[in-house]
Amino acid sequence: MRDKQAEFDYQWKNLPSQYVECNLDRVEELLDFTGLSSSSFAGKKALDVGCGNGRYTYALQRLGCIVDSFDVSPEAVEKCRAINPSALVFDLRNLSPTRCYDFVLCWGVLHHTPNPRESFSKVASQVKPGGILHIMVYNKKTQRIYEEGRRLWKSLSLEERKAYCEQMVRRHGGNVHGWWDAFNPEFSFSFSPKEIEKWFKEEGFKDITLVKKYNINMRGVYK
Repeated sequence: MRDKQAEFDYQWKNLPSQYVECNLDRVEELLDFTGLSSSSFAGKKALDVGCGNGRYTYALQRLGCIVDSFDVSPEAVEKCRAINPSALVFDLRNLSPTRCYDFVLCWGVLHHTPNPRESFSKVASQVKPGGILHIMVYNKKTQRIYEEGRRLWKSLSLEERKAYCEQMVRRHGGNVHGWWDAFNPEFSFSFSPKEIEKWFKEEGFKDITLVKKYNINMRGVYK
């Protein structure tokens, strides 16, 4: 199997993880990595860009948001539709400016696109004045642990890839789904917090906050 879409679908269909289950743990995670209070979300219109199986769509719904969700993986979207029946199979690179969302989440997605800066602009164009954009991208300083696996990945069979991820779980913790997600994408760019802050400023955001920096979790308010 070498088709990237098929491999992404394989991940969502065959590699379950307690860390992507739709439960109250996801609500606590979202509040933690955004650094926002639960009252920040009630009654807001939200967009979950790259929703996967809908774990954070679920969290946003539980916090009182009306949520639109999309992902490039049909398999992931099928799972998300159990949470949000209107979830779409869609590529963020095809977004047109709308400026209609109070809160836009793009968690762990931009660094897997061919041109992350351009993709950021597409996502930023969905936030209305006074709305919040929160993204997570890889930090340059934390990627060494993944370098060997990304070099080896293309030469491994499907079974070898799963075994390699299981080996990484034994060595470093985590779960097979998460390691597969780190190794499998065609693109895995990483950045410094200053680079990402510059993107926010260039797109007209203020009150830019670095919430966490192992992976860069950053949010800003559109002026």
